[in-house]
Amino acid sequence: MASPVLEENLKLVKAGMNCENDKPITCLTGSAYAAVIEGLTVAKFVNEPIEGAWAAIKTIRRLEEEAGPINSFNNVPGAMSIAAVIGLSWNSKVLVPGIDLPENSVWQIKEEQLVGRDVYDQILAMGYDNFINANIMPRIVDFPSFGRFMQIAAEGQPQFDEYFADWGIPIFMGAQSTGVPFEGLCGMRSMQQFYMDCYKIPDKLKEVSDFIYEEKYALTEATLPTLSNPLMIGGWVGGWRTASAMVNPTIWENLVWPYMKASAEQLVRHGFIAVMHLDSSWDRDIERFGELPEGMTILNTDAMTNLPNARKLLPKMPLMGDVPPALLTTGTPQQVTDYVNRLLDECGPQGMFICPACDTPVNAKYENMAAMLKATNEWS
Repeated sequence: MASPVLEENLKLVKAGMNCENDKPITCLTGSAYAAVIEGLTVAKFVNEPIEGAWAAIKTIRRLEEEAGPINSFNNVPGAMSIAAVIGLSWNSKVLVPGIDLPENSVWQIKEEQLVGRDVYDQILAMGYDNFINANIMPRIVDFPSFGRFMQIAAEGQPQFDEYFADWGIPIFMGAQSTGVPFEGLCGMRSMQQFYMDCYKIPDKLKEVSDFIYEEKYALTEATLPTLSNPLMIGGWVGGWRTASAMVNPTIWENLVWPYMKASAEQLVRHGFIAVMHLDSSWDRDIERFGELPEGMTILNTDAMTNLPNARKLLPKMPLMGDVPPALLTTGTPQQVTDYVNRLLDECGPQGMFICPACDTPVNAKYENMAAMLKATNEWS
């Protein structure tokens, strides 16, 4: 049975998703900043994920006590190391602080060409997952470290699931989505080479994208019904190198939008909110998101998309954002407060989930995070 706190927060989220809320809804994302505030290095957060997650939770709890209620999380601290996950999302090697980088550097995707143009025919012949396991994983993963991280996650995650269940705050990022094949292909080919492929062999890319999507769709279709955690209310459909600011309209229409839309609709069919995680500027195509299921889709932007304009064009679309990373790191609490108030004055509170843009930067100031929460809770 859901706790009273969870039931109340789920009511708020549902009202926000339908743009029927009278006050803005608070939302937090990210963990590294919170662990760093507690005195951990970024390397410690990445390489000792259990210790890092508990340190992050300590900061987030303090924020809640000092700045008011947290109604939702975009994502939360947990037992899985970011270094074990992020590279697999882009089929790219991750440079890890404390190993490849200084201890307080942020983890980085290493941009390099791992495969040639013949990769597309190989995928069609072998199957996508078979190809990745045989040809990409050995290039991007240190298997002893990866195995250690997977064991830590398997043994440690239940304690966090139990902790957050008692806390009673719904989490948007929990369900797997099929996603957009463009992102993984771009990662293994490198941005420069893949963008050239988009112009030179668009038909081949369409063929292999359809093939990959069908394979991954079937896996997601089997996985989504098995998720039963009442906290996990949504899944991300990510857009990074697929942004309107990155690719021309023809490429976007053929290789991005069909898969993004279908992935969102799949999540919604299974009862999950589709969180459209949109990095960079999506202004050119923002109206297209009006095609997605109403009340079950939210736009999660990174301060480069014009949210007041999005609100005008999509009055019934909930928005998650969009306090800029630079403001949280170099601004003052008053500047953060002013930004939140201005955003809410321009967009209105209905359907507004105030949250750091994309992710909270590792060097965000505690007082700025507190100011963001407090301004949201006190807005009128």
